Amino acid sequence: MLNLQEIHKPTTLADALKLLQQPNTIALAGGTQLLADKRRDVRAVVDLSALGLTYIREHEGAVAIGATTTLAMLAESPILRALANGVIAQAAHRSTSSILRHQATIGGTLIAEPAGILAVALVALDARVTIVGTDTRTMPLVEFLPARASLLRGALVTEITVPLTNPRATIESVARTPSDKPIVCVVAAARIENGVARAVRIALGGVSETAWRAHAAEQTLEGQSLDTARIEEAARVAARDVSPPGDFRGSAEYRKEMARVLLRRAVSALS
Repeated sequence: MLNLQEIHKPTTLADALKLLQQPNTIALAGGTQLLADKRRDVRAVVDLSALGLTYIREHEGAVAIGATTTLAMLAESPILRALANGVIAQAAHRSTSSILRHQATIGGTLIAEPAGILAVALVALDARVTIVGTDTRTMPLVEFLPARASLLRGALVTEITVPLTNPRATIESVARTPSDKPIVCVVAAARIENGVARAVRIALGGVSETAWRAHAAEQTLEGQSLDTARIEEAARVAARDVSPPGDFRGSAEYRKEMARVLLRRAVSALS
């Protein structure tokens, strides 16, 4: 049972940030995580829906996505469906059920599910996140995710940007049922120039507390043709480097093996 006493709906970022300085007060975007957690320590929420942070648009060589944009909007966006083989739209669709996609937001989902399939897709596409607090900073999403708790003290995520380099990209995952959230997922992206892979990016979910970049596997493939032996070596390297947690959905050994298998499939589909 929630213990809410106040709901604020500011119309400016300055007012929202001021309200968030109050004790036991948190930001409210879609509210799906707040309802699920049923936190008794939250006395007040700051509704972000009137701040004008709901949009998807091309701007200065990137796709800019406002933090309160819903997952349904991501999944249905023509811009995102056309970008990198639509992996962001696919990831948004697979993040949660149809009903919750119309409520959950991109900002809230990244904070609540930092190793989820949406975070993985965005990390693989070199997404950056803008945070507004006492100052404004923009940083790589992969760096933001593990430090999000400290970075968001008295601050808000306002925008996520994805560069319009539009590489080939693929997404692979394994789950208990087709509609369930992935146990392990892999997104691979690269530009293929004359049969050679450039700007290789590989991100995994379900093998760490946050979306994980497979840097050594990327280096194995960078500037190379994606032949079977090289792909297998990259998959082996990635599986060697991960130390996944185990839980009721999948043991550490299972997750490590799925990281290898799914990475091989994802990279093979790029060529």
